[in-house]
Amino acid sequence: MADFKLNGLVAAPFTPFHENGDLNLTPIEPYMNLLLADGVKSVFICGTTGEGPSMTLAERKSLAEKWVQVGKDKLEAVVVHVGCGNLRETIELAKHAKEIGASAIASIPSVFFKPKTIDLLVDYMREISLAAPDLPLYYYHIPGLTGTDFPMDDFLGAAKGRVPSLRGIKFGDPNLINFGHASERFGHEYQMCFSKDELLLPSMTFGSEAFVGSTYNFCGKPCNRIIAAFKNKDLESAQKDQFKFLAMVKIIVQYGLNVATQKAMMSLSRIDLGPTRAPIPNTSAEQKEALKKDLTEMGYFEWIN
Repeated sequence: MADFKLNGLVAAPFTPFHENGDLNLTPIEPYMNLLLADGVKSVFICGTTGEGPSMTLAERKSLAEKWVQVGKDKLEAVVVHVGCGNLRETIELAKHAKEIGASAIASIPSVFFKPKTIDLLVDYMREISLAAPDLPLYYYHIPGLTGTDFPMDDFLGAAKGRVPSLRGIKFGDPNLINFGHASERFGHEYQMCFSKDELLLPSMTFGSEAFVGSTYNFCGKPCNRIIAAFKNKDLESAQKDQFKFLAMVKIIVQYGLNVATQKAMMSLSRIDLGPTRAPIPNTSAEQKEALKKDLTEMGYFEWIN
């Protein structure tokens, strides 16, 4: 387990729903094949982009089973986010992920009764680790949504020896100073996976080698170009694609930086995966047409292909 490592782009897939809001597993396999065609070889399911918190336990289990099934011998890794509003259900999903053959698990902390200290957070993660001791575990750090925000180097220092299966952090925060401190102190022991897509290029200067994000669902090719250019010390090419990426993000923000906007982009770019669930507002037909126009004007459709 100490040798387990995520590599390159890791898509955070959208969860397909029927128009009535029911889970729709039919598109998962063609969806996976589109990711592979874009050079995206791993997935992180049931997280923020996947609307995991809006799904029932049964739905999350069904979705995980489907991704593991279709990804066998094709995907490098299927990471299942198991975090719930309480520890008991989180543990239930962790055990299920182990049973179905997931590659790894990840979890946020509880978000209503929040851990008030680093030690309480470590204790919480330890319980998850003990429930699935043979699965690599990533702490999902996304303070903008969970409200739990500690220096991640301090967390890793406290977790060492206490959370036996902890493999690293999914770092969903733009605070590169926090990320850098954790990478410097513990990058040789734990994997720091960066998860703010718009900072892909600068995150590599702090040693990130795995990148988990929503935009990799439709931007796999240009983002792989950024990674390759950085590794080849071709900063000019890397910056060119990174600046284009930022132009795309600016458009996303204009239409609401939420799952619905990016699901609309996925529909325009790759595959239709249906609506989002309340309370996330769906993109209207008029908004989708305007979004398509703005993306066309910036050269988005040529850029991603």
